[in-house]
Amino acid sequence: MSEYKTEKERMLAEKSWWLARLGESIYHQFRMGQLYSEELKEYAGEINKLDQQIHQLKTRNGMSHKHCTCGHQVEEQDTYCERCGQKLDILNVDYEDQACSHCNSKLQVGANFCHVCGMRNEGELA
Repeated sequence: MSEYKTEKERMLAEKSWWLARLGESIYHQFRMGQLYSEELKEYAGEINKLDQQIHQLKTRNGMSHKHCTCGHQVEEQDTYCERCGQKLDILNVDYEDQACSHCNSKLQVGANFCHVCGMRNEGELA
């Protein structure tokens, strides 16, 4: 009986792992504008609230990081973005007057994605 319980727990843990990966994939597709439903919009709204709170907490504690205009987090000493290869000397945080339509954070100039919630800049979809 104990062997059954151990195997069942192992399978449930593996199932949870796969469900988490599935959720991450669906969330990524939603953020990219590839999937949409009212249910996903509701869930993403809750995730966005948490992303904003995490961003505010990091900013308050001096842990705010710089981001390339492609949205990738970069270190202070980096010269080039490791994701897109852009030279980072332009990173002296220039923000647009435009705000993210999902979390209302000011967008960095030229950003395709919000640096707070990660959602695609809808201005880039046109």
